[in-house]
Amino acid sequence: MNDLVFLDTETTGLNPDIHEVWEIAWAVNDDAPVQAMIVPHSLATADLEALRINHYWDRARAEPAHTSIDLDIRHLLEGNTLVCANPTFDRMFLRKRWGVEPYRYRSIDIESIALAVFGWDRPKGLKDIADELNSRGYNIGEPNHSAWIDVVVLRESYKALRKEIVKRDV
Repeated sequence: MNDLVFLDTETTGLNPDIHEVWEIAWAVNDDAPVQAMIVPHSLATADLEALRINHYWDRARAEPAHTSIDLDIRHLLEGNTLVCANPTFDRMFLRKRWGVEPYRYRSIDIESIALAVFGWDRPKGLKDIADELNSRGYNIGEPNHSAWIDVVVLRESYKALRKEIVKRDV
């Protein structure tokens, strides 16, 4: 199987050696519903600023962690292509968590696609991509460091970037 899996993680900090994934969201291909889960994690080494930015205190305690979700997500990702706003970040955290990378070794990075489509000199984040697409007439939501919302924005941005490439090539 080689589906596109739009994926985002929220973590307890930026360093996969000491921080952990606490939320993961994904959607398969262009039309499957977005799924999100709180996964088992520790706050022992958490970066409090990271938890503030990703609204951990508002969201993580409201939903219990799903203890068997890791195997389900690994199975879902097996042999598929990740589409992320920053695939290196998500991949590093998942590899640290699982010890393996079940997905294809090539990922799609929409920040790099946007760099080329918009002629930027440096990659910009998902919010900047959504803002630029909205200025071009698209109706893309705003990412908010919630894995579920960010996957929605990621997928819509990816589809819009593909349209921009087609328009440019015509």
